Amino acid sequence: MSVHPLDLVGGAAAAGAASMWLPQAARAVRVRRRDPGALAGISLATYAVAVLFNALLLVYGLAEHAVPVVVAGAVNLLCAGVIVAVVLPARTTGRAGAR
Repeated sequence: MSVHPLDLVGGAAAAGAASMWLPQAARAVRVRRRDPGALAGISLATYAVAVLFNALLLVYGLAEHAVPVVVAGAVNLLCAGVIVAVVLPARTTGRAGAR
């Protein structure tokens, strides 16, 4: 079985896409109790939209059997979901400023 060069590009792009949200998710989880005010700089609307569009990307990847798209969509959906889950309670309790 040979690997098409374009599949390598897709794999690299998926790895980059999957890794770009990890630092923000990790930071949000780390600071949520220690410094809830640090969450004020995170745009809840941005990450809510990211949840929606990464869910759509995941569905598309599954329908097309595109493994790189599935991986990127799943990891991004998980990271964006974690960020929303961490920031939303802080906003509703007033511990982090609304943006």
